Amino acid sequence: MLLEIVERLVEPDITVVELSGNLSLGHESQRIESLIEDLVMRGSRRIVLDMSGVDHIDSAGMGMVALAAGKLREVGGKLAVVAPAGRVLQLLNQTQMTTIVKVGSTIADAVAAV
Repeated sequence: MLLEIVERLVEPDITVVELSGNLSLGHESQRIESLIEDLVMRGSRRIVLDMSGVDHIDSAGMGMVALAAGKLREVGGKLAVVAPAGRVLQLLNQTQMTTIVKVGSTIADAVAAV
């Protein structure tokens, strides 16, 4: 399944990017990278990646999360991830990505973290 991306503003300064499908090497991860760059250029500093609909993520997908966190940190922003129990959360923990970004089980948890 291709990656679907829906972007929405939940508070005047918090953008939620909902992802569903496969986040893997190739065009899919590049789309997220471009979107994060665009959001930063438009002034977004607090972004939540809702990965509750992600079925599969590989190392390129994990790298994209780290890259997004770094881009936001460079401009004084924050990134949080929504990852309820499952494979995505397991990989975030195994790769110690949770030391780089805040991870919540719900959008409300992640929004509170940014």
